Amino acid sequence: MQIFIQPSDVLLFRDARPFSAGEGHRAKSIFPPYPNTTQGVIRSKVLAERCGNYQLYRDGCLNCSKQINCSIPDEIGRPAKDGIDKGSYGAMQIKASLIAKYYNSELTAYFPVPADVVQVKNKNNPTADSKLDYLQPLSQKLPGYHDLSTPLLPLWTSETTPVETVQGYWSHQDLANYLLSEQPNNFIQSSKLYEYEARLGIEVNDIKQATEEGKLYQTEFIRCLDNIGLYIEFQGIKQISEVADIDYGLIAIGGENRAASYNTLEAIDWGNFINKLSEKLKQPSIKRFKVYLATPTIFEQGWIPKWINSKTLQGSYKNINLELKAAAISRYQTIGGWDIAYNRPKPTYRAIAPGSVYYFETQASYEEILNAFHWQNLADDQQNAQIGFGLCLVGTWNYCDINK
Repeated sequence: MQIFIQPSDVLLFRDARPFSAGEGHRAKSIFPPYPNTTQGVIRSKVLAERCGNYQLYRDGCLNCSKQINCSIPDEIGRPAKDGIDKGSYGAMQIKASLIAKYYNSELTAYFPVPADVVQVKNKNNPTADSKLDYLQPLSQKLPGYHDLSTPLLPLWTSETTPVETVQGYWSHQDLANYLLSEQPNNFIQSSKLYEYEARLGIEVNDIKQATEEGKLYQTEFIRCLDNIGLYIEFQGIKQISEVADIDYGLIAIGGENRAASYNTLEAIDWGNFINKLSEKLKQPSIKRFKVYLATPTIFEQGWIPKWINSKTLQGSYKNINLELKAAAISRYQTIGGWDIAYNRPKPTYRAIAPGSVYYFETQASYEEILNAFHWQNLADDQQNAQIGFGLCLVGTWNYCDINK
């Protein structure tokens, strides 16, 4: 199932930093929301429409008169018990949660510009649209380049002018071209999709019904521009509304349960991208493929998945033997959250940011590569993968030709 959520007003998705009036003073927002927030939106909608009794659900549906015929716990799982377990997500599988534009029945999804894409500086005309280029691994280490113990290859460009990182988004069509190693196009700045809107507030004493001295704070909201919202792709849930076959409705999302509308729609149209990618991957005997992360993910070893040996950079994933040759990783993100069931903060983790890219070599077939990685969720904890962390897309790469 795919739905498009369009907000009716501003949205609030706080980052993981602690905040309270008089201490933090400012609550910052992130967009799109992290996958753990998205799963809460979907599960809360299912409970509100098809159950309505949050307390009973939290306590394991004990003494519920509808328990025999109810499939909700099987579909969305159970909340974590207080200090006992992590809970479960049932059959629900959230594949993607992305910024998107839906206009005239046409869907365009937006992805963070990959971390290996750079912008060539134009000192003579800094306001002009600068040329984009992408980094590629060198075929061998440069003498004195780094003293890391791992055989990680440096990323390089044949450009002779200075370059800088890119912060922005690509449409899914532009991302497809990049994954096919075609020349990258200009990117879209976040201000063309959404804006930040700051609002001031002050804490009020409930007993005195008066403002508290020194408790002024600022909250940062997200205002999506026209026809911009969230594209969410998921499965394992029979229906999210009370009445079957209803393909639109209202949904509460983010902090303060802001109102939004949703409607079902077709999945992202990638055209013949998969056919072109398959043709490129199946040609050489040693397959070089990159894995692009569209959503953040969490690895136990920090920047590297647990199925890769951190010293040799070799490993096996889903019976595919491969070697990590290089990586372009953006600054980590801190992911936390709030446990609504028990009114407490969730554990905080450092996550690999979306847009990060990993370069691999393998002798596996292109079918095995695509089945294992493309449009799959990659995380060391399977529960994280189940709710949308680590959405991957596969692309091709070659070594950098410094003589070009």
